[in-house]
Amino acid sequence: MMLQASRSSYVCWKCALQRATSDVIVSRSTTRLLPRTKHPLWRRTLATVKHPASSNGFSDAQLRATEEEEERRKKLPIRERLRLWDEEHQDEAKTILSDLADVGELSNTITRPQNVTMATFDVTSPLFDGDELGDLRAEDANIKPGDMVELSSDSTRRPMLALCLGRFNGYEHYYTSSGKWFTGLGVKTLFVVHGFVDPAELEPVINELPTTATPLEAMNALQDLGHNPSRSTGANLLRKMLQFSQEAEAVYQANAGTLDASSAFIGDPVKHRYLTLHEIAELLLPKSYQKDGKFKPQSLYAVHRALLQDEVFFRPLRQTGHKRSYLFEVSPLSEVRIIQRAESLVREYLEKDTRIPNSKQGGQSPVSDFVKKARKLIDQSRKTRQWTKSGIIGPSTAKAPASAPAAHEWSATDTELLQFMELWACYQKFPSYSRLQCYGAAILRALDRYRDAETLSASTGWTFLQEVGWIPSWEIPARYSIRFPGVQIKRGGGYVRPYFGNLDRHLKRDTLAPMRKTWTDLTAYCIDSESTMDIDDAVSLERTSNPNQYWIHIHVADPASSINAETPVAKYAELIPQTIYLPGHFERMLPGSLSQDRFSLAPDRPCLTFSALVDKDGIILDHKITPGILKDVVYMTSDDVATAIEDRREDPVVGGAEMSLGPIPEPKPPQRQMTRPQDLNNHQKDELALLSKLGRAIQAHRLSRGATPFFQPRPEAQAYFDHLPQHERDNFLSSHGDPAIRIAYSSRAGTDLVENSMRLAGETAAQWCHERGIPIPFRSQPHAAQNAAVVQQYTRDVFYPLLRAGIRPDDHQWRQLRALIGSDEITTTAGPHFTLGVPMYTKATSPLRRFSDLIVHWQIEAALREERRRGASLVGNKDDSFLPFSREQLDRMLPMIRVRENQARALTSGDGGDQWILQALVRAWRFGEAEIPETFRFHVVHVHGKRSAQGRLDWFERPALLRVDALNDVLKMADIRVGDVYEVKLRNVNVHANQILVEALRVLEKSGDELVVAPEGDKTEMLQV
Repeated sequence: MMLQASRSSYVCWKCALQRATSDVIVSRSTTRLLPRTKHPLWRRTLATVKHPASSNGFSDAQLRATEEEEERRKKLPIRERLRLWDEEHQDEAKTILSDLADVGELSNTITRPQNVTMATFDVTSPLFDGDELGDLRAEDANIKPGDMVELSSDSTRRPMLALCLGRFNGYEHYYTSSGKWFTGLGVKTLFVVHGFVDPAELEPVINELPTTATPLEAMNALQDLGHNPSRSTGANLLRKMLQFSQEAEAVYQANAGTLDASSAFIGDPVKHRYLTLHEIAELLLPKSYQKDGKFKPQSLYAVHRALLQDEVFFRPLRQTGHKRSYLFEVSPLSEVRIIQRAESLVREYLEKDTRIPNSKQGGQSPVSDFVKKARKLIDQSRKTRQWTKSGIIGPSTAKAPASAPAAHEWSATDTELLQFMELWACYQKFPSYSRLQCYGAAILRALDRYRDAETLSASTGWTFLQEVGWIPSWEIPARYSIRFPGVQIKRGGGYVRPYFGNLDRHLKRDTLAPMRKTWTDLTAYCIDSESTMDIDDAVSLERTSNPNQYWIHIHVADPASSINAETPVAKYAELIPQTIYLPGHFERMLPGSLSQDRFSLAPDRPCLTFSALVDKDGIILDHKITPGILKDVVYMTSDDVATAIEDRREDPVVGGAEMSLGPIPEPKPPQRQMTRPQDLNNHQKDELALLSKLGRAIQAHRLSRGATPFFQPRPEAQAYFDHLPQHERDNFLSSHGDPAIRIAYSSRAGTDLVENSMRLAGETAAQWCHERGIPIPFRSQPHAAQNAAVVQQYTRDVFYPLLRAGIRPDDHQWRQLRALIGSDEITTTAGPHFTLGVPMYTKATSPLRRFSDLIVHWQIEAALREERRRGASLVGNKDDSFLPFSREQLDRMLPMIRVRENQARALTSGDGGDQWILQALVRAWRFGEAEIPETFRFHVVHVHGKRSAQGRLDWFERPALLRVDALNDVLKMADIRVGDVYEVKLRNVNVHANQILVEALRVLEKSGDELVVAPEGDKTEMLQV
């Protein structure tokens, strides 16, 4: 990569330094030169920059000698000049970036601007939300045959269009606009045109694909050999994709003036904006492009491509699948000015401080001053914390905490440069092909403190920010990459929402007070862990005159009756619509003064009770919802309940490993009076036993409809800061010591009483609202409903038997299930939820911790008040004028709620939680803080063509990558099969990149060989794989 220099020829910065060696800050080590023979192609990472000449600091004789030598060489033939250069650099080679970079790495997008291998795929395992299957894919992830998608990634400048041919043998097949065929797993895309062609039009192309169950490695080999459907066969599809591109280009050309200056129309001076593609198109395109209030896909694609060409203003948020399109983050003008300022300063520094002749500018660059200050802090940090290549600095070796952190003397310009580094390394604002990538690397190179870094990448920049105290040594990168729209990240921990003033003053009197029933004759059992602070729910049992029928009551905290849906309290909760349980960064949805002190379930506090009349066989006979006040409340843990009723769940458990680093503190005493098994009387024990029995009877009916029996636990990390003093000075952080970390598989509750009851409450709320025409956030799986027979057969015959046998389904089986079920949808239309085995469902039992539950409560309570006003039931009602949210309003709100919920779950259960586990692995592997195996079993789950194999380690099921250069002659990439098992050792662990790299030691198991039929025109070849 080259930097433009004024009034001078292009000069390689390495050569410039050879001609003009001086005492400037830029050092030889910043070149990151690689020996020719020792490094594989994937490590070709150097950039070439151009600098002007500077005469400062050299004698006239030196300058004349340099100029004469340069003039002499210019007269030599080019081959002779290259030979001389090669002799001077025999032990060094500046190499280029790889054409085939993995996720998170910089790739060669200059000579390879478009490559189908650069497409990004999702091969991650499913997440779990309590006892439900969680899926962070976009709703548009259910790509169907005939849909057209844009294939792109951070590593490609030119996107490619492709048609989905369908899913065969567990893999998705695509036909690209260049006439290529390829396969993938869960392609990630920012643009989809559903139903672009009729599936029948795909048949000629599909008929030329391999016809038998073809392993992935065989398909990769066929694609490498150029086995593609003939262009004549796909001519119709190619013409349609070309026409689409041309029509989109015509829209762009007609509106280029507006689209190229879109930031001037959309950018806010100081705040981020979050808009969908449709909303941006409404701001930029004339109304004439709309028909019936909608844009044609070609118009949207023109806007989409224009936005992604901008490297600063517009970035699609990661993990934010939106029902209609991705959510774009629009940078404020103040942030853009920081980037432009940093770019200007770095360019000025590179021109001034290389001292190349003919530079007219004098004086010291502000970057030079910044570098000197940063070096001092880095050197100070390394006295107690070792720098590593693992995207995190090492644990502290200091014997005693410092009395106070060192003073920082950062100027306003220094702070701007730090903010730029934060945007680059933390927020990862710039695509990997952006020119802006080189400015962060240039600053790191100038520091001359990262000679051992393989690349001066964002991961190295992250460790720099840790060393200077801008972020803590234990900070989680996912907090920056998975952001909440409208919420600022507080460095060091937590989040900052807009200031709404004193939220307590916006509480109103209890609107349901005249309607509340006092539950005087019932005991409500709040069953949760001792550490839980916000008690959302309780369960009780009421006998009826029929000895075979019982009312099961689920009492839920009721903040909605005192919080108006239009108040700042509601706006505050909506910004982070789900309590964040990420270790070290706990963040409540509602302020603690409200959730814990006012509405957490306790005697004499309000509740909303969801009740179901069931018989002894688990058949639901009736349901109702009642506002109430609790009197007799018993707090217990799930294990204590199981002990009291002598009933333990029999589900087989896979995974019992555990690892800890540092001093794990003793559990804190509970903040409420806990009831132990010996404290219960016989009547209470009988009630709990009967509740458990009835819950299982209800669940048996759900299982008969295809519900998932249970989900195996996953590894989780907990971090403890009790022993960790931390100081802050001038908004910079310093800490002595490191958090203790404990990794273990999430424990399943001792009894399934609670989860069965909570599902019953969700089903009851959904049925009650559906009968009355009340729009709420219903949770459904419409794709599963379309494939009901196939889903039931697969789960009954393949998937569920594995679970019951205590065998964890492999990734291929998970993908099959996800493909059949599709993603969960949040809509105002009720529909079946297959994995729960219910005809309709909503979440209603956590209004203190989940915003969508709060919406359900607002809607239900408005309906209860309306029924009281009318003196009649609303069953059959079609009016929504009395509700806080009309159906139309909710339809607009729910996509953003889904986005925010996905962000919260991805942060807690996805990358955020995984990065705590990787921090523990780095500290155990590099610094010996805990025992880990020297070698691991690596189970291959996917093969990325000729580049690498993805697999799972037998250490907390961590995903890992085995690259072609790490095979160590144990085997060849062509020999790797999905299902193979190798013995490997760690090569590197990068917390910032969320990546584990391994190298092969030996083959342990090989999957079976198969014959693949590969038709080519009129002939068929048999390929041995």
